[in-house]
Amino acid sequence: MKKNKIIRIALVVILSLAWIFVTTFKLGPFGSIGALTTYKTGLLSVPLQSDGTQEVHSNQKLNIYVDNIGIPHIYGSSKNAAAYGLGYMHAKDRYFQMEMVSRIVQGNLSEFLWAGTLKSDKFWKPYEFEKKSVELLETYKKENPDFYAYLQAYSDGVNAYLEKNENADPLYKALGTKPRKWKTEYSFLFTWYMSYTLTYFDHHIEQQEIFEKLTEQTRDYFYPLHPAGINTILPFNLVPSSLNVSNLKVHNTAITSVETPEKETSLFDLGDKLMKKNKFYQGIGSNNWVVNNTKTQSKKNILANDPHLYLTLPEAFYEAHIVTDEFKVYGFTIPGVPVIVSGHNDKISWGITNGEWDLVDRYKLQVKNDSLYLYDGKWIPFQVKNYTIKVKGKSDHIEKYKSTIQGKVIKEENGQYYAQHWYAEAKSNSVKAMYEVMKSQNWDGFSTALKEYSYPPQNFAYSDVNNNIGIVCAGELPKRSADYVGQVLDGTKKYVPTKPLAAFWSAYNPDKGFLFSANQQPIQNNVYFGAHGLKDDYRARRIYSLLEEKKNWTVPEIQKMQSDVVDISLEDFKKLMNNYTIKEKYNGIVKELKNWDGNMSGQGNQGLVYEALRNVSIKEAKQFAENKLQVKKEPSLQYFVKYLNDKKYIIPGIDKQKIVDAIFEKTLDTLTKSYGNQWKKEKYKTMSKFNINNILFIPGLEVKIDDVGGNINTININTNTFHPVFRAVYEVKDGNIQGHTILAGGQSGMINSAHYKDQIESWRKGEYKEAQFDTDPKKLQKIKNIIKFN
Repeated sequence: MKKNKIIRIALVVILSLAWIFVTTFKLGPFGSIGALTTYKTGLLSVPLQSDGTQEVHSNQKLNIYVDNIGIPHIYGSSKNAAAYGLGYMHAKDRYFQMEMVSRIVQGNLSEFLWAGTLKSDKFWKPYEFEKKSVELLETYKKENPDFYAYLQAYSDGVNAYLEKNENADPLYKALGTKPRKWKTEYSFLFTWYMSYTLTYFDHHIEQQEIFEKLTEQTRDYFYPLHPAGINTILPFNLVPSSLNVSNLKVHNTAITSVETPEKETSLFDLGDKLMKKNKFYQGIGSNNWVVNNTKTQSKKNILANDPHLYLTLPEAFYEAHIVTDEFKVYGFTIPGVPVIVSGHNDKISWGITNGEWDLVDRYKLQVKNDSLYLYDGKWIPFQVKNYTIKVKGKSDHIEKYKSTIQGKVIKEENGQYYAQHWYAEAKSNSVKAMYEVMKSQNWDGFSTALKEYSYPPQNFAYSDVNNNIGIVCAGELPKRSADYVGQVLDGTKKYVPTKPLAAFWSAYNPDKGFLFSANQQPIQNNVYFGAHGLKDDYRARRIYSLLEEKKNWTVPEIQKMQSDVVDISLEDFKKLMNNYTIKEKYNGIVKELKNWDGNMSGQGNQGLVYEALRNVSIKEAKQFAENKLQVKKEPSLQYFVKYLNDKKYIIPGIDKQKIVDAIFEKTLDTLTKSYGNQWKKEKYKTMSKFNINNILFIPGLEVKIDDVGGNINTININTNTFHPVFRAVYEVKDGNIQGHTILAGGQSGMINSAHYKDQIESWRKGEYKEAQFDTDPKKLQKIKNIIKFN
C-alpha cells in the first residue's frame, strides 16, 4: 500500500511538472500556452465575427454588402468613400498580414515578432524604404492631390476599423500585442515587397562563369539567350513606341516542377523562409491570355489570368467589388493597397503576369583591409552606416552596412567581394499607375496609364467590350550597354548610373486573334530583358499551341485550359527512348510512358513515373554541367535532352548512351526506394500533394492538398512552393463584362473566421463562382452582412 501511494504521489508530481512546463513553454514569438488558453486574456477571449447589419459612424457615406464567401461589395458616394470602405474591409479581414508585410519591408519585423526574424530585418533595413515611402507620399501630396486624397481615405478606413476592433485577430493575442496604427505611406511598401519576390534574382556569378569557361558555340547551344523558334509575348517584327535604342536588331521567332521536396518549414525557420534564394529559375510565374471575337463561340472577347506565387493562408490577394459614380471595378487587390491589380471595370478587363526582367547588377570589387575598394584608379573606403534594429524581448541589434558607389557590399563564402545594385529599390509610381488603370475606359487610357508603371515589371493582358485585345510589357528596363547579357561587371571602373530605357512594349489587335504571356521572353531583339532563354518554355509552348489550334472558345473551355496538367516535355523523352537502346530491366518505365499523353493527373501512375524520370534528368544535367562543362549552372532540361537527342552535336569524351543508361537506372532506383516493387500501382498524387501553411507557419493551421496533378511545366502549375493563387476568366457579355473567379484559400486571414479557408476545395477542384458585378445593391445575392456608414 505504501509503495502504491508513493507511486501515485510521484505520478501526480510528474504530471504537475509536465503541466507547468506545457503551460509556461513559449512557442517561438508567442506567449506561453497557459496564457494563450485563458478565457479572459487568451485566444478564447477573441470575439467571433457575426453576420447581420452593422452601423459605423463615419464622415464618409457608403454601404458595404458582404456575401456568403466574404467578398465585400462596396457602394460609395465617391471614389474616396469607396477607398475608405476598402481600407475598412482590408483591415477587418487581413490586417495582421498588412502589418507583417509592411514591417518586413521597413526592416521592423523583429520588434513585432522575435529575434528569429532578424535576418530579414538585416536585409531590408538598409534600403530605407520607410523613408522613401514618406518622400513618395509627400510628392503626391504636392503634385497629385486627387490621388493623395484617395490614399488618405483608404488609410482612414483602415484605422476606423482598428480603433474599434483591436482585439479581433487571434494572432495579435498570441503575440501579446496590438495592431499598430496604419500610415498612408505604408501602401507603397507593398510595391517593394512584390518587387523583391518577383525581381530580386541574382544569377550573375553563374552567368559570368558560363561566359568565361565555355566557347561561344557551346554557350549558344546549352545556354542560349535568344533561342530560335520560341513563342514570345510580342510579335517578332514589332518595334516599340518611344524607342531610344541604337542599332535595334530583331531576331526571327515564332509568333522549376514538383521539385525534390524541401525540408518542411516550421515556425522556427520563419526568418530564413522570409529570405528566398535569389535564383531566376524557380517557378515563380503566372499565365494570362486573351482571345478576340474571331476565336470565340460567342463572338466576344475572353481574358484569363492565374498568377503563381508562394501560397499561404491567407494568400496574397483579396477579392473586392467597388461601385462609385466615378468608376465601377471588380477584381483582386493586395491588402494594404487600394487598387485592383487584376480584374475589370464596366469597359475593360486586364490580367497580370510577372515580367521576370533582370533588375540586378553585380560588380566585382578589388578590396584590401576589408575597408577599401579600388575605384577609378583610387583606393576609397566603403561607405559605412549603422542601423538600429529593435528586437522583441532583447536589446537592440546594430547592423553595420557597407556600400560602394554601385550598391551594397556582398562578401561571398570564397572571400570575393562584390557590389550589388537592385534597380527596383528606387521609388515607384506603380500604385498610381494601377489607380489610373482602374479608371481607364479604352486601350488609349489603359496603355497611357501603364507608361507610368515602373516596378515590378508585369505583362498586362487587355480586353474591352468593343472586341479589342492587347498586351503591355510594362516596367522600367535599365538601359545597359549593348554588350551586356547578364555578366558580372567591373567594379573598378568609373560608375555611370543607368537610366530606364525609353521604350514602351505593347501589341494591339494582332492578326492571329490572341495574345498571351507565361513569363517568357517579351520579344526577340538585342535588348537584354533577362535570362528567359535559359529556362524551359514548355508551359508557354503548351498555351500557344492550344490557343492557336482552337477557334470557338467558350468560357468553360477557357476554365478547363487553366486547369490543364499536360506536360509536353514528355515528347522530348519519347524521342530519347526511340533514339537509344533502353535496357530490358527498364522496360517497365518505357512501357508506362511510350503510349501516354503527358497528362499529369493525380490519379494516374504515369505521372509519378515521369516526374521521377524528369527530376533524375535534372540532377544528371547538373552533374553534366559540373563534370563535363565545368560550370555550376546546369542547362535547362529542354536543352540537356535536346543535346542527348542530337546525333550531330558531339562533345569528345562523352558517351551519351551512358548518360541515358544512368538516367533510367537512377529513375528505377528512385521509384523502388520510394514505393517498393509495387511502384507501378502508386498514383502520382502521393508525390504531387502539398501543404498550404499559415502565414506564420504555425503547426496545425496548415491545410493538406492532395489528389492534385500538374508540375512545373503544366499550365496549372504545381511545384513544391508555387501554385496559382487565384484563377479568373473575364468575358464580354451583353455589352458588359462578366467575371468567373476562384481564390486559393479564403478572404479572411483570421483563423477564427469562417472565410479563412472556405474556398480551398473549390480552388482544388477548379470550380468557379460567377462574380457579382452590379450597380444596384438590391440585385446582389447571398448577402450575409451589411455595414452602413453614416
